[in-house]
Amino acid sequence: MGVVMRNRGPDDEGFYFANHIALVHRRLSIRDLSPAGRCPMASSDGNIQVILNGEIYNWRELRAELESIGCQFKTQSDTEVIVKGYEVWNDAIVSRMSGMFAIAIWDNKARRLLLTRDRMGEKPLFYRLSKEGLVFASSIDAIASVVADRSIDPVAIASYLSHSFIPSRCTVWRDVEVLQPSHMLSITVGDEPEVRRYWELPRSGPIRRSLKYSQAGIEKVIDDSTRRCLDADVPVGIFLSGGVDSSVIAAFASRHDARLPAFSLGFKEASYSEIPYAEKVAHHLGMPHHILEMGVEDVISCLPNLVREYGQPFGDASAVPTFLVSRFARKHVTICLSGDGGDELFGGYWRMQASVYAARYARVVPKYVRQKIVPQAASRLGAIGARWKAMNELSLVPSGCGYTNSLSWWNLLHEIAGPNLRSIITSDIVSLRVSNHQDRAEASDVQRALLDDMQVQLPDAYLTKVDVASMAASLEVRSPFLEQNVIEKAWVLSDRFKLHFGQRKWLLKKIAAGFVPREVIYRRKMGFAMPLTKWFQSDLGDYLDNLMTSSVADSEGWILAPVVRKLLREHRTGEDHKTRLWLALWLELWFRFKEGSFEARYQ
Repeated sequence: MGVVMRNRGPDDEGFYFANHIALVHRRLSIRDLSPAGRCPMASSDGNIQVILNGEIYNWRELRAELESIGCQFKTQSDTEVIVKGYEVWNDAIVSRMSGMFAIAIWDNKARRLLLTRDRMGEKPLFYRLSKEGLVFASSIDAIASVVADRSIDPVAIASYLSHSFIPSRCTVWRDVEVLQPSHMLSITVGDEPEVRRYWELPRSGPIRRSLKYSQAGIEKVIDDSTRRCLDADVPVGIFLSGGVDSSVIAAFASRHDARLPAFSLGFKEASYSEIPYAEKVAHHLGMPHHILEMGVEDVISCLPNLVREYGQPFGDASAVPTFLVSRFARKHVTICLSGDGGDELFGGYWRMQASVYAARYARVVPKYVRQKIVPQAASRLGAIGARWKAMNELSLVPSGCGYTNSLSWWNLLHEIAGPNLRSIITSDIVSLRVSNHQDRAEASDVQRALLDDMQVQLPDAYLTKVDVASMAASLEVRSPFLEQNVIEKAWVLSDRFKLHFGQRKWLLKKIAAGFVPREVIYRRKMGFAMPLTKWFQSDLGDYLDNLMTSSVADSEGWILAPVVRKLLREHRTGEDHKTRLWLALWLELWFRFKEGSFEARYQ
């Protein structure tokens, strides 16, 4: 398992063996680079053993509190704070910590294991419970490497094709589970595991405050969080896309380190590149700026290895540029700050806006009218009617349907499904994508829409993308927006500061415009999209076509390769199937490597 996770921790390796337990840790040295900082880290009597993947941002404050009651420390490691904190506070140490983490604590006297994961799911934690025992890891690949009998979950494959990722209520392996964010799992030898939540978003609707008060409060918590994220014993940089979120973090970071280097990635196709905006921000803030340009040949070169790093099908194409910019930055730094979480906390996505307006519309227009009258009326009003019809349809579908990817195989799943998928096509694939907020009666429409982003899309798609892609390059990525104080402060902001007369992320943009050029902030959102439309009409299309001539995914009964090749031909003649083609490409590569790849990968 340690070998499989080598990229996640290339600097050191540690083991612990005792009755009932075996632990292995791969270390990416960040804090206290000496051997004293190695994991598993033991208490002074050897009874407590701790493994930490991630960072505890408030470790200095916790250490000072523990020292005030007599605890003595031997290292400058945040892991030792967990060891001492567990001895003093037991499980309560978890709720006291702020950071990104997956942690294992073994209590030898109690014969008890405690596993826990950070609040938003920045660091992964998979586990498999069977009659042989409990196996857990930061990588699903590591678990698969020691399990002889692996069975694919067809619901996971269908969810991947429909949503472009596998929601963590299932995994590609039928018997492997995900420890959810904000949860801990405890298990004592001989007993069944207990899983419980240790943190949740404030149970409060939006609190109406003045703009001045709200803006000052948000600026303070972002600044405090950014300062903590810069704390390290190795070089730190920042990912700079030229968008709102990374520009805000860059502005606050430059307050504390004026020479912090910025790293940006652009495409040879200029219309897809945000480099000009990133350059404006870097120049404005006086940051050293490093730029990498990529093309289709870079995708084809790195894709097979990247597919294996993810361990299960993962359909966000921006995983590739995220990996490439991480590998580029790793030549200069060991840590990069990112703007992840800004859209989810402050309302940056169009789907949030559509969901909010659809909910408000549904409250004032009777269901009978929406079902029987509006479709006919809207069809006679041209472009305006089309938008009205789309809003009307969204108001009628179950919660979560508006979050499915209409450009994926969602609407065509019956066409591509092989024999292994046909029996579950009618399964409730939508519900896997929706957060559980039925008991959130106090939440506003905006908060309810953001819950789906924060509890499903963010941890299972976006944070998974960043964690695996960056750790594949042995780079740690920290997200100041996802620190507890920022999350809780943003959650109770007035709705009008998130969605203001049709402008999304209104308050955060207002804050950003005070630090960087306004033309960077008030422009069309681009994201980190590759020019797949063009690439599938040329080299990437040839690559996929070649794979489909002898498709493993087809031969094993999961998809129909002729359907993929048909869509590829249509794409080359002007239709847009880039998302479906990308999902088929990644799935095919995953099936090619799933058997025997765990050994061959490291020879």
